[in-house]
Amino acid sequence: MDIFITILTGGTSGAIISWLARTWISERLKQSISFEYSQKLENYKTDLNAKVEAIKHDNQVSQLRTSLFFDHQREAYVSLIAKVAEINEDWGYLADSDDGLWERVPYVSYRELKNLMLKHHLFLDDESIMALDLILDTYSRSFPFDPGDGTSYQNETSALLATCEYLQPRLASIFRSKIGMVKDEQHLKEVVTLAGITYLNSYNFPEVEVPPKGVLNTREVENAADKVRLGLDNFIDLSERLDAFDEYLSRDGGWIHEAQTKVKRTNAILKKFTIQSV
Repeated sequence: MDIFITILTGGTSGAIISWLARTWISERLKQSISFEYSQKLENYKTDLNAKVEAIKHDNQVSQLRTSLFFDHQREAYVSLIAKVAEINEDWGYLADSDDGLWERVPYVSYRELKNLMLKHHLFLDDESIMALDLILDTYSRSFPFDPGDGTSYQNETSALLATCEYLQPRLASIFRSKIGMVKDEQHLKEVVTLAGITYLNSYNFPEVEVPPKGVLNTREVENAADKVRLGLDNFIDLSERLDAFDEYLSRDGGWIHEAQTKVKRTNAILKKFTIQSV
C-alpha cells in the first residue's frame, strides 16, 4: 500500500513538474515573441517616422520650388504684358490722323520684348509662347523691306498695330489663366485661330496649297477680328490645312525650322479645340 501511494505521489509530482515546465516554456516563448514583435514594431515605427520626415522635407522643398516658380512666372507675365502695352502705345503715338501709320514698331522696345521672352522662356508654356510669337511676328512685319532694287520701302502699318491691340487683352487673359484666375477659353481659341490662319497665309508652299485658296485666303483681309471670324466659321478646314502644313514641314528635314516649330505648336493647340468641336 505504501509503495502504491509512493508511486502515485511520484506520478503526480512528475505531472506537476511537467506542467510547470510546459507553462514556463510557454511563457518564455510568449515573452520572446512579444519582445521580438515589440522590437520589430519599434523598428517599423522608426523607419516609418524617418520616411514621413523625408516626405515632409521633400514636400516642403517641392512647395518652395513651386512657390518660387509661380512667383517668377507671375513676374514674367507682368513684365511681358506691360512691355506689349508700352510698345503698342508708343507705336500708336507715331500715327498721323490724316495719313495713317507709316512707321515700323519702335525697334528698341521690340528687341527688349524679345529679350524678355528669352529671359522668361523657361516659365512660359506653349500657349503663352504661341501668343507672344504671334505678336512678335506681327511687329516684325512692320519693318521696311527691300523690293530688290536696293531701296528701303515702308508699308502702311496701322493694320498691324490694330492686330497687336486686338491681341493684347487676349494675351493678358491667357496669362491670367496661368496664375489661377478666371480662364476664358474663347480668348485662347481666338488667338490660336488667328495664329493658324496667319501662318497659312504667311508662307509660300504651293505643294500643300499654302497660302490657301478660297475662303481661308486673307490677302484682302486686314482686320484681325475678321480673320478670326473666317477661321472660326471654317474651323475644321483650318485645322485640316494646318495639319497638312505641319506634316509637310516635318517631312522636309527641318530646313525651315522656325516655321516648323511655330506651325507645330499652333497646330497642337488648335487640335484641342478641334477635338472639342467634333
